Amino acid sequence: CYASGRLDHWTLSFASDLSLDAKIMKCCPLKWESAKLKPNLFLLGAGKCGTTSLANVLGRHPDIHVNAYKEPSFFCSYFQVVSNPVVYFSLFDSPKRYRVDASHVYFSNPETAPILKDLFPEAKFLVIMRDPKKRAYALYRHMRRYVAEDGLPYEDIKDFIEALKAEPYRATSAEFWINCRQYAWNFLYCCSSLYDQQLARYFALFDRSQFHLLTLAEFSRNPREALSQIADFLKIDASPFVSLNSFVFNADEAHQPYSAEAEQLMNQNLAGVTARVEALIGHQLDWSK
Repeated sequence: CYASGRLDHWTLSFASDLSLDAKIMKCCPLKWESAKLKPNLFLLGAGKCGTTSLANVLGRHPDIHVNAYKEPSFFCSYFQVVSNPVVYFSLFDSPKRYRVDASHVYFSNPETAPILKDLFPEAKFLVIMRDPKKRAYALYRHMRRYVAEDGLPYEDIKDFIEALKAEPYRATSAEFWINCRQYAWNFLYCCSSLYDQQLARYFALFDRSQFHLLTLAEFSRNPREALSQIADFLKIDASPFVSLNSFVFNADEAHQPYSAEAEQLMNQNLAGVTARVEALIGHQLDWSK
């Protein structure tokens, strides 16, 4: 967002995670179980907005296949969990009507949408969002909580406000993008919460009838109703969702509130995001969570 789109055209090379590809292919050669070998439903994100909970519930429907790795992130040149194309498409070897790729990086990564349009023009998309300030802080805490192979947190800045202040440098620094310790957009807490820009990128390429949007507040408040609406969107039987006895949502760990200075900076950087999203989709959403 600070780079005015210049990052869209950068070519960044990272070492592939060959160990994961090798693990998936340990029974090579693969024996295909069906003629359906590509995703046709994308759970785009946003990260830290309930994508894991939603993916888990979707996978309990008999018409929906959610692969075991959830986020292969194949269509992101600088952050791939699965990098081998044969391995990637094998993840969707299922006769089920919908085969889900739930890689949240596809929402924030500018290079992904045109690729999906070219390869999967008839695909459907689910997008779940939350209050952008709460999402930004949740993502920061996630990046502080999880550690890299050296045992240190992905995010090395210990104060949230300082991480927010680092965004302009991070967004425009080739050195940071090449050397950062995880997916680069996960360090851009406000930039990656600009849902309106991310949606507009997809809406420019796909018909809006291919999208269903909801918020974490709507999903957690009445999961059966939210899932029934998803079933209507996908034109599948809602009863397997309605009959579920329990829904598990990731608990938000205890944490200190962010500072007044962080609140002020997020208000500045995220001003109008929710209103612009609602203007794009033509109706109001519940941003209370």
